[in-house]
Amino acid sequence: MLRLLPWKTRLAVDVGTASCHISVHEAGVVVREPTVIAFDADRRRPIAYGAEAKQMLDREVTEVEVVRPLRGGVIADFDAAVLLLRHLIHQALGHRPLLAPLVVTGEPTRSTQVERRALTNVLRAAGAGEVVTVPRALAAAIGAGTPMDQPECRLVVDVGAGATDIGVISAGMIAAGEAIRFGGDDLDEAIRRYARRRYRTSIGPARAEDIKIMAGALTPEMMAEQVRLSDLSGEETSAADAQKLEGIAELMRGALEPAVAEVLWILEDLPERQMDEIAQVESVVTGGCASSPRPTPCPAPSSASRPSSTTSTPSASTAAASCGNSARAAALAAGEANSWRASRHGTS
Repeated sequence: MLRLLPWKTRLAVDVGTASCHISVHEAGVVVREPTVIAFDADRRRPIAYGAEAKQMLDREVTEVEVVRPLRGGVIADFDAAVLLLRHLIHQALGHRPLLAPLVVTGEPTRSTQVERRALTNVLRAAGAGEVVTVPRALAAAIGAGTPMDQPECRLVVDVGAGATDIGVISAGMIAAGEAIRFGGDDLDEAIRRYARRRYRTSIGPARAEDIKIMAGALTPEMMAEQVRLSDLSGEETSAADAQKLEGIAELMRGALEPAVAEVLWILEDLPERQMDEIAQVESVVTGGCASSPRPTPCPAPSSASRPSSTTSTPSASTAAASCGNSARAAALAAGEANSWRASRHGTS
């Protein structure tokens, strides 16, 4: 009954491994902050949230404990997640609501009951009232404008910082899908190890992310482009900054193979009719790793490991439609998630 009161605030909260986006109903996305919180190392008292805390993480500020509450797309530090989300929800609302807001949030595709309960409990402890969870792949499809009333299958791949959600959407439901613990953080770590192993150069997470963004925007004709560390900092301050890194784009293509392989295995289990439908329509690639201006195509696995039944279907890396960060997609779904839930469960 309380959910029908007109003054009850409705929020869409996308809690990602790297960033958190909050949308207020009829106001749009009002909060975009990194999912990072900083504590006083001695008293475990929060001293910075979001972007300010991330700067401390990038600069490795001493006497400060910087925490990323999510790992691999799921809650890793309950207390830190509650403190961060409570601050961001208050920031989004600008005032204390009369009633605890209704919150729509994205959960990992095919999530376990434990993961779902942890996410729900964190949001309730942070000040939410009723919490409605929607699979991230489905939320991304809604936000990208995918028709929910058509039976044709469409492929949605959400590549976030800590996890990749893959879903085949049909008639507003997930016909097949999976979430794997692979994302942009793994690409960053691959770049750091590559630089350390081949060039004996140590780079931090922030710089590795900059390299990933720069290399991810290269066209196939520019794959041989060298990435100079000084181009990221703007000045050559040391011999290390003058180092040129070659083969980063090729490294990223190889590092993306786990996600591509998972897409292919999901497609292999689909009936031939559904595979044909996916091949005829545009697929959606979303998430932080899909938001570079001109992402470099990732080759499919060799024919020896690739299922023969998927030869006519497009891989996730060559999807025709690409939208922005999945958080925006989940936020855009705020107005439709309840109607979707009601239609599936017969509630009003």
